[in-house]
Amino acid sequence: MCGIAGAVPGIDRALLERMTLSLAHRGPDGQGLLSTPEVSFGHRRLAVIDLTGGAQPMTSADGRCTVIFNGEIYNFREIQKELESAGCVLRTRSDTEVLVEAWARWGTAALERLRGMFAFAVWDHHERSLILVRDRLGVKPLYYARAGQRLLFASEMKALLQHPDVNRSLNAAAVDDYLTYLYIPPPQTIFAGIQELPPAHWLRWQEGAVFTGCYWDARPRAEKGSEEKNGARSADAYQEELRPLLGESVRLRLISDVPLGAFLSGGLDSSSIVALMSKAGAEPVRSFSLGFGAGEEHYTELEYARKVAEHCHTEHRELEIRPQCAELLPRMVSLFDEPFGNPTALLIYSLAELTRNHVTVALAGDAGDELFLGYPRHLGVRLRRFLDAVPGPLRRALAMLAEGIPEGASGFHARRRLREFLSASGESWQRAYTGWVSYFSPSMRGELYTPEFRAAMGGHAGEQFLDGLFSRVADCHPLDQASYVDLHSFLPHNLLRYGDRMSMAHALEVRLPYTDHRLVEFALRLPVGQKLHGRTGKYVLREAMRPLLPAEILERPKLGLNPPLGIWLRRELAPLVAHYLSRESVERRGWFQPAAVERIVREFQTGRRDYSLHLWALLVLEEWCRQYLDGEPAGGAPNANDARARFAGKAEVGA
Repeated sequence: MCGIAGAVPGIDRALLERMTLSLAHRGPDGQGLLSTPEVSFGHRRLAVIDLTGGAQPMTSADGRCTVIFNGEIYNFREIQKELESAGCVLRTRSDTEVLVEAWARWGTAALERLRGMFAFAVWDHHERSLILVRDRLGVKPLYYARAGQRLLFASEMKALLQHPDVNRSLNAAAVDDYLTYLYIPPPQTIFAGIQELPPAHWLRWQEGAVFTGCYWDARPRAEKGSEEKNGARSADAYQEELRPLLGESVRLRLISDVPLGAFLSGGLDSSSIVALMSKAGAEPVRSFSLGFGAGEEHYTELEYARKVAEHCHTEHRELEIRPQCAELLPRMVSLFDEPFGNPTALLIYSLAELTRNHVTVALAGDAGDELFLGYPRHLGVRLRRFLDAVPGPLRRALAMLAEGIPEGASGFHARRRLREFLSASGESWQRAYTGWVSYFSPSMRGELYTPEFRAAMGGHAGEQFLDGLFSRVADCHPLDQASYVDLHSFLPHNLLRYGDRMSMAHALEVRLPYTDHRLVEFALRLPVGQKLHGRTGKYVLREAMRPLLPAEILERPKLGLNPPLGIWLRRELAPLVAHYLSRESVERRGWFQPAAVERIVREFQTGRRDYSLHLWALLVLEEWCRQYLDGEPAGGAPNANDARARFAGKAEVGA
């Protein structure tokens, strides 16, 4: 696992070194540079495979291609045998050499052979062209920018911002996307001059011209009847196919020359990974979990994680998360380089820190819910057909009644979900689904923006992103559509994004068996009844894992990994809300209407609405502005412990 940066044509070596050094947290084990008038490559290495022979940049034996690479090719040994049978003599045991030799021999056709997570750059010395490639699911990030006729690229935007000619002006439309989803979907970023290469895409540069394209897009099969009749095979047959496929995905991710472990939440997805690691002989598995303190127990799954650890005989360690971890807000913002509003990132940052003290690689269960329909919103899609059968006047009455349902911020989301479900009864199910995965609604954003900021957005609407995804699979079953949309939105741009940034902040490599593209293709072929069976999500996974896990793990409902944010915002973080979202602070920024922000704060404090994530999103946005627009240091935010004293009474905004 590494960090990469570069430019075509080449740049000053001192600038290349600054770009590369800004990524040192991603690769503390070494640095490699290639600096020529034609191309500049910088690489920071986290040594995981072939500790002595995998240094980069690396050039193919025939001298044609040079590569820098971030990630892992899990099936590199299989490709290595194919290369050797074709007469290729390899000099190292690294997957990097396999990648560069495969590219030199097969070109873009090599992509079909790769199973892994990767973002890489290849310079073709013969064609004098550069190609950038990102993995199918978007596990590894890759950004690029134009500076005159020059193309710059890097694993993180902070490296691109080292170049003085990169356009740093605000992309107002990206702010609208951020408030809609709590992330900014590619290719946009918060900076007008920087773009993100989407998952499963390539970019080619040659003589100043840039072309992009998509090389993989697994889609569900078109709907051909009822979900019960969509598959002629038995449930047992699907389970028998899934079990070895997931087992193989786990085994491939155990290849390492350094110690490895696993994140263990106690939920089905991570528990399955740990069980399969134990079965594969990775013993003793080192497992790592987190929980919360007194008064916040209903957020934790530690009891179940301990049962899985005992069942699988792991070396188990736990971390108790406390409200003070929210003091990491400035650090978190600096790691993303743009606003990112999912507070679970704080938890993963702390868990990765604990884990890195013991191992260099950890497996995790991300993507299980997207593949096998495990979220409550998936059940909501199924229930919509019953709501749609209700006469229109009654639906409208239910929607009006729903608006009066109080929610609180205790962490129990049933009332909020009921309100959102009923409130969207007059819309299409696709637009209702967009609302379920969104935060600031169109009406909230309309009230929030000042006229000047609305004009700067140029008519952009955040909902357009998911509308486009739904349109690609309009002929599929609604639940297949939902799964496809999740795999192209919530998973890569939310879960995988914070997983990468928070783990790489500690130089911890996280591997994700559920993101194996063969497993994804299998899941998208499954009849929806094998995934959401009645009210039971991830049915085929539960049944496939029944021989390996305790029944109570298989049968318990999903909890999810979320901090007690509502509790923190009412207690320890209340001074931060009062300072960052004060009328003076909002007016100084000039983007939002102070009265609209005050209403959000008031309705949260009175328990009428659970606006905890909305408030957190606004706090993150203001912290980002202070760091990246105002030039304040990343440690400039008030400490939650002494903020009350520092900002009591007549506090000076911006002090």
